[in-house]
Amino acid sequence: MRDHGSHVEIATYFPRLIFLTIMSLVNTIGAIADSVLYGRAIASQELNDEPVFILGHPRTGTTHLHNLLSRDPSFAFATTFSVGFPSGFLSCRWLAPFMGAIMDDTRPMDNMALSHDTPQEDEVATNQLSGGASPYMPLMFPKREALFRRWYSMRDGASSAEIARWKESFLYFLRKTQYAAGGKRKRLLLKSPVHTARVDVLREMFPKAQFVFIHRNPYEVFQSAVHMADAYYWQCYFQVPSAEDVQEFILYQGEYLHDAYERDIRKVKKGNKHEVRFDELNKDPLGTLRALYDALGWSANFASIRPAIESYAGSLRDFKMNAHARLSEEAKEVVRARWGNWFKDLGYDE
Repeated sequence: MRDHGSHVEIATYFPRLIFLTIMSLVNTIGAIADSVLYGRAIASQELNDEPVFILGHPRTGTTHLHNLLSRDPSFAFATTFSVGFPSGFLSCRWLAPFMGAIMDDTRPMDNMALSHDTPQEDEVATNQLSGGASPYMPLMFPKREALFRRWYSMRDGASSAEIARWKESFLYFLRKTQYAAGGKRKRLLLKSPVHTARVDVLREMFPKAQFVFIHRNPYEVFQSAVHMADAYYWQCYFQVPSAEDVQEFILYQGEYLHDAYERDIRKVKKGNKHEVRFDELNKDPLGTLRALYDALGWSANFASIRPAIESYAGSLRDFKMNAHARLSEEAKEVVRARWGNWFKDLGYDE
């Protein structure tokens, strides 16, 4: 509010401001409690230096892959509750089931299961802790989308002080997540689509990191992204955007994430990266994950976690993906023009 409050359309979003103020008070009380009860432990918590980052444009299956890999007990991950209350989730853990009770049981954009302990995107927490040093800010201020582009790769306009602000917030949340998981024994399993543009930065911070990139047909991604905007984005807004604002956000993000990823991932050695096609994961989750475990040197773990993966995959047998209207030729032309490299680099037919 300090930095962007003058751009809030108060007449439309006053009730949302009241609700979020109440939630921020809860988070503040939790922050004080976390500082008093866990401050020293968080500050001294060592991070497992081999995190795994799930990369991919929004709507390419990153959540599906995150949910599957989270069944492996060797991983620690952020949850819906911890990213929603990053300042105080340790001391306020007892509140999580109550918060879960007022949540929807499924996500509004795709009907995937949602609860307080569902694996969730760490960037949601970093956005809060850093005071908006994140490309997630356009979900609240869509008319100012271009202002937040510097936070994707942090190489295009972000100052050294701004980069340090993001890193400090990110690492603080990771230490808390690591502590909540019982220490550094477990590897961090991290998923935020915007990390797709940050491979270089993440490798500087974690030289032993491994990366899993999931991709999907660009036309399908665009359809799904437009649906998500209609079904979900409006729940975040402090401004009413035009259709052009929303479309440009979707197109620019897809364009930037892909090009940054292709530029940076080639510097990562073979054993630390792997690519997954969404359609293959959807068709054969067990076989796709077996190939992933083999490629990244995790084969020894696969037999022990296979039953958990089979159980979760089996629970999705009756899950129905959203049906989207066919894209018009005009829309396809726009997608081809903006995401042409995506088609070419990943082998999709235009």
